[in-house]
Amino acid sequence: MLRTVAAYQPRPWVLLASVFCVTLLFGFVTQAAGSLYLRWTADPIVLHYRTTLSYTSAIVGDAFLLPIVNLFIVSQLVLWRRRPHIAEVTGALLVGGVLTIAVHLYQATHALLNWTMTQPYSWTPLGYVHAAFMFSELSLVLFFWGQVAQVAREQPRAIFSHRIAIVVLCSLFFMRLLLGDYGYFA
Repeated sequence: MLRTVAAYQPRPWVLLASVFCVTLLFGFVTQAAGSLYLRWTADPIVLHYRTTLSYTSAIVGDAFLLPIVNLFIVSQLVLWRRRPHIAEVTGALLVGGVLTIAVHLYQATHALLNWTMTQPYSWTPLGYVHAAFMFSELSLVLFFWGQVAQVAREQPRAIFSHRIAIVVLCSLFFMRLLLGDYGYFA
């Protein structure tokens, strides 16, 4: 990761624009394009199940909030220039994987059916794409919070940053939208 950041050193805006665009592409555009394609072909899935474009958390969260979160996460990590240990990266990936599996098992056991899972324990191809994005996003966020904890231990004042505040606010807003889409808030 540090080699990648070093390649962007003279032009940090290229790194941040890349992070924003990649997150937008894999977090929203891929799913929205799949949704539009299924509507265009009049696939029965769109007649019986909710698709990406019917979720506020997808339209606002995946298309705007998550790219913003990732942009500020990466900008803060670049600013700190910490060299993470392999255990920090591995731990974030492991916990990200466990959380992704747990969420998908919860979805299946509670029959939270939508166009990514049309019957319990049976995901569509775009369901697997969404799971891969979710794993990546959770791993990045967990890695970031691990770095925040490490920096707080080494230099407590360094964590007082508007970037961290924006990550927290956008994440809370996204979670509120997501839980609202699934009926946990009226």
